[in-house]
Amino acid sequence: MFLVLLFFTIISLALAHQWRARKQLPRGPYPLPLIGNLHQLLYYCWKNGGLVEGYAEIQKSFGKVYTLWIGPLPTVFIADFEVAHETHVKRAHEFGTRYAPGLMNYNRYERGVVASNGEFFQEHSRFVLSTFRNFASGRNIMEERIMDEYRYRFEDFASSNGICNKERKIFETWARPFFDLLTGSVINKILINERFEQNDPEFEKLVSRLAKGFENTGFLDIFCPVRILESRFLKWRQDTIFEPFNYILELNKKSIARRVAQLKADEHVLSDDPDDFLDAYLLKMQKDKNEGLETTFTLENLAVDMYDLWLGGQETTSTTLNWACACLLNRPDVITTAREELIRVTGGHRSLSLIDRRETPYLSAVISEVQRFASILNMNLFRIIKEDTVVDGQPLRAGTAVTAHIAMIHVDEDLFKNHTEFRPERFLENDDLDKKLIPFGIGRRSCLGESLAKAELYLVLGNLLLDYDLEPVGEIPKLKTLAPFGLLKQSPEFRIRFVEVEKH
Repeated sequence: MFLVLLFFTIISLALAHQWRARKQLPRGPYPLPLIGNLHQLLYYCWKNGGLVEGYAEIQKSFGKVYTLWIGPLPTVFIADFEVAHETHVKRAHEFGTRYAPGLMNYNRYERGVVASNGEFFQEHSRFVLSTFRNFASGRNIMEERIMDEYRYRFEDFASSNGICNKERKIFETWARPFFDLLTGSVINKILINERFEQNDPEFEKLVSRLAKGFENTGFLDIFCPVRILESRFLKWRQDTIFEPFNYILELNKKSIARRVAQLKADEHVLSDDPDDFLDAYLLKMQKDKNEGLETTFTLENLAVDMYDLWLGGQETTSTTLNWACACLLNRPDVITTAREELIRVTGGHRSLSLIDRRETPYLSAVISEVQRFASILNMNLFRIIKEDTVVDGQPLRAGTAVTAHIAMIHVDEDLFKNHTEFRPERFLENDDLDKKLIPFGIGRRSCLGESLAKAELYLVLGNLLLDYDLEPVGEIPKLKTLAPFGLLKQSPEFRIRFVEVEKH
């Protein structure tokens, strides 16, 4: 009898707590004690065939700003660009604190540039941005590394996978591993000035495990506390999700240890004009030490910073390029129009450069539409609200997790008519539309690798369209994700043939 009474007392208290809390939150479906809206969300996602489709079903009933309870935790989703801009940009001081209780804080423990906050985040994000800015100016290391990898990778694959043709390069490959290797080498060259080679077992192990980790990660892993995720009760999840991330962190630690050993043995010298992120960081550590400063720039924190940059720089860019090829194979007319513009700008006798951006509006529109159509994050990272406030005219209490739901904004029919169509022209017909595209997030906590990713997409995709025809091997890939329930919207798997364009 006592246990029954205790059970009903707990349920009654939980219901009372939720009833009071709902008055301080935007509208949303009624939650149950302990499980919140999980039963409804899971049902809608299953019924409609994906995470984004499930959220869309909820949005129909409650509008573009709504509350979902993930278990006992209320979370607020903002699927309206104007509201997202007003909160995350104009009121960045209220909406600029990262919320990372679960998987996002695993391995990081409030370090790095993803899960950290406060002074630590300000110092390290400022350092990352200034380093990347330096790489993009002066000697322009960023463009140099991207183009080196672009040329090397196409030459490498043409020589090892090419179809015999004396006049021009022709080769076939699976799109995914090709772009994995290209983008993986670019970020690695930026970080430690080393490239990966074909059939490198370390790299193949890295990308296959990383893809598996993202594919098997669900939205519950974001909110579940790290202590619970690491417990023996979830051992079956740890091997699937955590192991790939542990592996990447360990690779970064090995790279750092190797560079430090080279410095001690006088086999490597730090320059005041560093060639990679690792040297820039070690130089910062050395200067702080010489000045007697207490600093958060340590070898342990360096490993986590590089871990964040590698995760952000490889998987997302590779997936976007994969989606780009899938979309272009379905719209060969887009390839023709883009190439005409590129030939007009370059004369057809030189490579496309970042200085050509203003002269290539159609290519920019193609890249924007690829990013909108792919919108590879099914769910964006969360912020935490420290004080009671208001959002879209509705109350928002302190302690609530909030996110600008990028995937939903990119399919908003009020902004992007016929959003299921791949149509670059929409960005030329409306000059303001590009400002409402937010693939890198919005506000103070947007992606720090945005400048690198933008440069990489422009140079790789632009020169690819200038230099090669794209042909499907077998059926044209369907523009449908392989992981509708994962955090990352994986592109379809397909083989592609690159045929070098004849130069006149």
